[in-house]
Amino acid sequence: MKIIKGFLKVIMAGIVSVVIISGLLCFYSITPVHEENLKGNTDYVWPANSIWINATEGISCGQYDANGFNNIAVIDNPDIIILGSSHMEATNVMQDENAPYLLARKLNGKHSLYNMGISGHNFFKICQYIPKNLELYDKSPKIVVLETSIVDILKRNVDEVISSSVEHTPSHSAGIIGALQKIPFFRTLYHQVGGGLLKLFMPDSNSAIAKADGDIETAEKTTEVKSDIDIVAYEELFSYLKNLEEIYETQIIILYHPTEKLMDDGSIYFDRNEYLNAFNFYSNEYGISFIDMTDRFETMYYEENHVAHGFCTGQIATGHLNKYGHAAVADELYNEIMKLEEAGEL
Repeated sequence: MKIIKGFLKVIMAGIVSVVIISGLLCFYSITPVHEENLKGNTDYVWPANSIWINATEGISCGQYDANGFNNIAVIDNPDIIILGSSHMEATNVMQDENAPYLLARKLNGKHSLYNMGISGHNFFKICQYIPKNLELYDKSPKIVVLETSIVDILKRNVDEVISSSVEHTPSHSAGIIGALQKIPFFRTLYHQVGGGLLKLFMPDSNSAIAKADGDIETAEKTTEVKSDIDIVAYEELFSYLKNLEEIYETQIIILYHPTEKLMDDGSIYFDRNEYLNAFNFYSNEYGISFIDMTDRFETMYYEENHVAHGFCTGQIATGHLNKYGHAAVADELYNEIMKLEEAGEL
């Protein structure tokens, strides 16, 4: 009997702990459970009109729109759509601080804009979904913005885009898994485990040796790869994008935001590598608008003392775009849109 009572006490203590921690997490991190996107223009969407709160990286809160995207409201038949990853979904900043919102405000009603950035959707995935997004509307948007932090293009990536076989992210919004995800404690625990929490308790005995040798090996591999640009991959990707422009009578703008590294001497470093050169060359070759934020971010650091990524609640110059990065992105997108308009391409 004592064993049963003890066991019940442990269970009750666990339940109370989960309730208390979940209550605290309501002020720290609330992420809804995403759902399969039945329209097929992204892997998933967030529940309509659901609320999110984030203090894990940045301090922000907001509400998704009726379609499950991070907008103040749904825009029907927009002139401009923005496709991208969690950087464009932008739940790390307030809704009135993200690039799509700031860009729409700068356009001042001249062109309507709708943001369909969604976490986990990298450049190749959003390229795959361009046709599905354009086919949502009676008339194709004038502009499609593609956000990327990737400029290294491989043939297998392009093959997956063209064949619509980029790895799909499933939604587990039903059943016991869906129910557990709705409890803040278990949802946070799931993300922590997925983010490598278990590695803290299962150290690799060879990690020290691997780390000692890893820098040299990585440097050699990087040099080897950089001298072997996959030209066919770039040609096929940009041919695919140009073909979509012509079929749907739209303009594609690719926005590249590089990561930065703060150096010990106080300077900032951006990797202007051969992949970036190739990406820039082929975008020009195929007439695809390309915005490289490297110079803008570098100027912002030296003249305004701001970095584009990172938050005081996390690590500076690491992670998602912050409000300064979003403001810079909005400015450069606005300038490019005005150039296209002046050239009579809109």
